[in-house]
Formats: sequence, structure tokens, C-alpha cells
Amino acid sequence: MKHGFKSDRSAGADPALSALLRSAYAPPAEDAYWERLEQRVLARLSDTPVTAWWNVLSEWRLIGAAAALLAVALTGATIVRELSNAQTSSEMAAGAVIESGFSVDEATLTARGRRLPPDAPERYLEPFGY
Repeated sequence: MKHGFKSDRSAGADPALSALLRSAYAPPAEDAYWERLEQRVLARLSDTPVTAWWNVLSEWRLIGAAAALLAVALTGATIVRELSNAQTSSEMAAGAVIESGFSVDEATLTARGRRLPPDAPERYLEPFGY
């Protein structure tokens, strides 16, 4: 027994069932049926207007414009929120520096003008070699 089927029977072993299935699935014998079918198909094809592919796209233009507008609005809202968060965090950092009493001396402000000795490890960290 293979795959749940009996191996001693063929597909056409029941003649009554085979005859019933053949009559149910047999094509119509009369030629008039085929002629009427052809006429119905051709009539249906001639009733359907021919649509160019760009006409289909034009039906979707409003939906596409709305989707693009929504994408631009969401992108703008995200940028504004990120800029606001960055400004708030920089203001908080500046406030923390001011509250801590951090002082900046003149040597720190003019440190860009001094040269590091060639053996100083910090010179490898300076991007422009000052």
C-alpha cells in the first residue's frame, strides 16, 4: 500500500463512476454551443473600453500625492523633534558647566596656536598637527 491508496485497483476500476464523471466533464457535443460562446466572448471584449497603462496610473495620483505629503510631514516633524532635543540637551550641558563653576583661562582659548613637541603623544590626536 503506497500513500494510502490500494495498489490492486487502477484509476478506472469502477465503470459506473467513470461513466458518470465522463458525462459530467464532457464538452458539449453541439457546434451551436461553441458558436454562442465565441459570440459572447467577443461581445464582452468589444464592450470593454481599451485602457492605456497611463490611465491606470492617473487614477492613483491622488493617493500617491497624499502618501508623499504624509511622508514629508512625518519627516519634518521628526527633524523638528530631533533639533529640539539637541537644543535642550546642549542647553542642559551649558547650564551644568555654568553651575559647576568651570572657568576657562586665556591659555585654553589660545591653545590652538601652540606647537606640540614631536615626541608628545597628544600630537597624534590633533587632526591638523597643531
